[in-house]
Amino acid sequence: MASLSGTPVDTTADVANRPSRRGPLRRLLDVRGIACEGFAGAHRHVTLRTRDDVRLVGTFLSPPAAVAVPGSAPRAGAVLIAHGFAAHRRKAAYVALADRLARLHPVLTLDLRGHGEAGGRSTFGDLEVHDVRAGVAWLRREGFAWVGAVGVSMGATAVLRAAGAGPANALDSVCAISAPASFRVHATPAVAVLQRVVSSASWRLAARAALGIRVAPRWGDPADAVRVVARIAPTPLLLVHGRDDHFFPLDHARRLLRAAREPRALWIEPSGFGHAEDGLTAAFADRLADALVTVRATGAWPARTS
Repeated sequence: MASLSGTPVDTTADVANRPSRRGPLRRLLDVRGIACEGFAGAHRHVTLRTRDDVRLVGTFLSPPAAVAVPGSAPRAGAVLIAHGFAAHRRKAAYVALADRLARLHPVLTLDLRGHGEAGGRSTFGDLEVHDVRAGVAWLRREGFAWVGAVGVSMGATAVLRAAGAGPANALDSVCAISAPASFRVHATPAVAVLQRVVSSASWRLAARAALGIRVAPRWGDPADAVRVVARIAPTPLLLVHGRDDHFFPLDHARRLLRAAREPRALWIEPSGFGHAEDGLTAAFADRLADALVTVRATGAWPARTS
């Protein structure tokens, strides 16, 4: 198991901690919320409004009362989770991630627009910037002086753009998992399917009927995060990417890393991590929880250890 003491430990070589390969039926049940389990820890559900008046629903999880991060006040820091496309906060992988992080950190996990119980329509990370900002503002109002964000795929795009577009110090740390540097150029077959969903009214209706996802007919080019990533500094940035990501190859992470400024770090996850939620194993979540302790204490993400 990964350490919860503050030192990241690589356990990805352990087969028991590798992501399970879900078949089409299980993936459909996950998206529709039929196979969802409840959050294990103490939690409460909250409702937020974005600046453009979209209703969001989130779940706030608190760590056990006995847990205290050394050198930190009880209300010093919290973490926001922003999920990927065709997901929601109650999807199994995100429930597990939130529960594991909440062993050390207060966590707010959101349904982004067009997904789950949220209103509005998905824009693949474009207007989802407002969702991230609404979540951060809610945590600030709750009294948290330090707020870190963990975004996955589409959520990673939203988090990168929210941090890069300002205002300055909007976030205190950023973790982008399986983030695309660009979306519309040199599309993989998997991304080409998503592009059809966006460009075709019939495909958007099919996505809503089959998956419950509401997709906007028009949006900008939100995944061109490489244009804004340099402006994230001096906020510490962590990029996490799998070698076998079939949506966005590893070069996307390297492009983002080259464009970013210090402090920044890249975790290249071995084959088996895949894309986004497929890699959110318990071992990875514990390693990320420890890394969040480190970045909160030092202002820099630790390098991936093996």
